[in-house]
Amino acid sequence: MKHIWKVTFISALLVLLTLSACANSNKEAEVDNFPSKTIQLIVAYSPGAATDTQARIIAKYANKYLNQELVIVNKPGGGGQVGWNNFTTVKPDGYTLAVYNLPHIISQPLVNDTTFSVDTFEPVVNWGGDPTVFAVRADSDINSLEDLIKQAQASPNTVTVGNAGKYVGQHLAILQLEDAAKVKLEDVPYQGSADAIAALLGGHIDVVSGNLSDIYRLGEEVKPLAIASEERHPFDRDIPTFGELGYPEVVMSTDRGIAAPEGTPKEIISKLEEAFMELLNDEEFIKEMEKAGADLLIMDREQVLDEMEKRQETYEGLLKNIGVIE
Repeated sequence: MKHIWKVTFISALLVLLTLSACANSNKEAEVDNFPSKTIQLIVAYSPGAATDTQARIIAKYANKYLNQELVIVNKPGGGGQVGWNNFTTVKPDGYTLAVYNLPHIISQPLVNDTTFSVDTFEPVVNWGGDPTVFAVRADSDINSLEDLIKQAQASPNTVTVGNAGKYVGQHLAILQLEDAAKVKLEDVPYQGSADAIAALLGGHIDVVSGNLSDIYRLGEEVKPLAIASEERHPFDRDIPTFGELGYPEVVMSTDRGIAAPEGTPKEIISKLEEAFMELLNDEEFIKEMEKAGADLLIMDREQVLDEMEKRQETYEGLLKNIGVIE
């Protein structure tokens, strides 16, 4: 009886070891052959705004470096939260990626009840930085940041400022200005920058706190009032900085990159990083991004990880300072 039990146990053990070896072999084959099918890229904003526009340019060049199509999947809502909450549910196999926006993926979980956190995102590369700009319609009676501040001082909570959603970079810039200038603005969050800009052009809001790349592409339809960068930007050197106008505390941008979900094998992340870094240095790609008004800020995975760690402290300090969190 004992002999039969031993034979049965050894047989079962051999089967388990064989199955385990086959599973490991299959996983290794999947990594070696990656990517072997279309990759989806979640964009947590509406079509047409800066994040979507730039992601689509990346997708155009992706096949050349990934040997697979990169398909944009828009999941707008909640200033990005709908798409990023969805990202927590995807299989971590490298075939579903997401565009991340900083500071959004850091600041939103600090304030809101999100299913994602900054740790949800395994950064692959960062491709761009996009300073925040306050702008009004070309026919607005607000002709300068000083005009805006005076109106806000005279009538608190009446000057409406649209943005791409609560606690995204553009909203944080509004909070920075309110704190620095001691005024109260009526911030109006939208599903994304495209919706905020449409509201401005339609006369539904007084001011938009938007991306430089979006404002740049609008040309003479709008009047930029100030840019939240430390120095004037080469895309439009006529836009004064908030610092020049007396508010050096207002410095904000939306940085964009590509991330895999938490739990993705490191070997797959490395393959993605190598391919996307080659793409981001393609001369034709760079020209097309510049034509779209996209300011490139290229960082590899390690640089993004370092940047995220620094910014977590920065944004948490900002939100505490202005009384949003304790």
